[in-house]
Amino acid sequence: MSKLFDFDIDEDKSRQQADELLTQYWRLKHVVTSTSSLRSPSYSHAPKSFSSDNTTEKRAVKTLEARQTLEYIDVALSKLTVINRELLKMQYLSAGKLTMAYICGELGITASSFKKHKKQALLEFAESYPSEGLLIFKEH
Repeated sequence: MSKLFDFDIDEDKSRQQADELLTQYWRLKHVVTSTSSLRSPSYSHAPKSFSSDNTTEKRAVKTLEARQTLEYIDVALSKLTVINRELLKMQYLSAGKLTMAYICGELGITASSFKKHKKQALLEFAESYPSEGLLIFKEH
């Protein structure tokens, strides 16, 4: 039976992409908030060899990319159902490592329901993410 709007999404790979991105949340946050990511140039009278790469420029680009990714994460999360949004926020975005038991208690769900909601939430997140890369389609 054919489905209306069957886009052949590879759900497992899409969930994995979403999981990998959300797992990097705190690293991205650190890049954006780190005071050492951009520094003023320092001057000295000592001879210096010049390289063709600009590390300050690279750091600035990395900071902007991280900031954009964090904004995309916020946009995608805002489009999720409340329980899925809260589950992902507690699982990936909380400052401390929260246990599944704690998250289940806070959300009022069982462990088996947690697993079902997490699978659904990661796919919903991948579908809502405003940039390419998270939603993976099956190859024919």
